[in-house]
Amino acid sequence: MRAWQKPAAALAALCVFATPLYADVVPARKAKADRDAAAVEKRLVELGMESAAAKSSADRLTPTELTFFAAPQRVQPVGQQDMFAGQTVNSWYESLWGAAFLAAGFGLGYYMIHNNE
Repeated sequence: MRAWQKPAAALAALCVFATPLYADVVPARKAKADRDAAAVEKRLVELGMESAAAKSSADRLTPTELTFFAAPQRVQPVGQQDMFAGQTVNSWYESLWGAAFLAAGFGLGYYMIHNNE
C-alpha cells in the first residue's frame, strides 16, 4: 500500500498542474463574436434602426445566431413592399380569398350580434 502513495501523489500533482494545458482558447471566439455583432449592428443601423436599439438587439443574440446573421444580405427589411407592384410573395388570388374570409367573418359577427331569435 505504501508503495502506491508516492506515485498516486505524483499523479494527483500532475493532474492539478496540468489542467491549464487543457484550457479552452476563448479570445479568438470572443473576437469573432464581437466582429459578427458589429456587422449585425451596422446592418441594422443601415436599415433604419436606432444605434442603441441595434446594439441591444445584437447583444441578445448567441454567437451561433450572430454568425448566421452576420452573413452578407442575411438581414433584410420587411414590410416595405408594395402589395400591388409584384414585390410581395402574395398572389392575387390569395389577396382575394383573404378579403372574402374577412367579409365572411364580419358578416358572421354581425349576424351573431343582431340575431334576435
